[in-house]
Amino acid sequence: MFFAFWLSHVPPTRLPDFWNTVAAALTPGGKVIFIDDGPAAAAYEEVLTNQPTPAALRRLDDGRRYRIVKVFHDARTLTDDLTARGWSVRIRSMAGNFIGIAEPPARAGDETTTVATS
Repeated sequence: MFFAFWLSHVPPTRLPDFWNTVAAALTPGGKVIFIDDGPAAAAYEEVLTNQPTPAALRRLDDGRRYRIVKVFHDARTLTDDLTARGWSVRIRSMAGNFIGIAEPPARAGDETTTVATS
């Protein structure tokens, strides 16, 4: 599974359910690859303060404005959070973004058996 610049739009309180949904969508042994904005990207956003959920203001070319959920994840914190949930994860920073590869913990019944043939 792959997603780009999407994780930063998931409210922090919904991350556990989000990762559970991702895990359920993967086949046994499946992995997720993701990329998103790191903390440095906040300098290019109109970050809203004093919000119940991290947010930014986005302006469209036609002048409309929208308040969006925008979480600038730190690679180390995200790695620690996923590891605490039992995921095997590697996340690295690159050019102000982060790139991650993660595999959820094995679910009961997901074990595969290798059958030898002759």
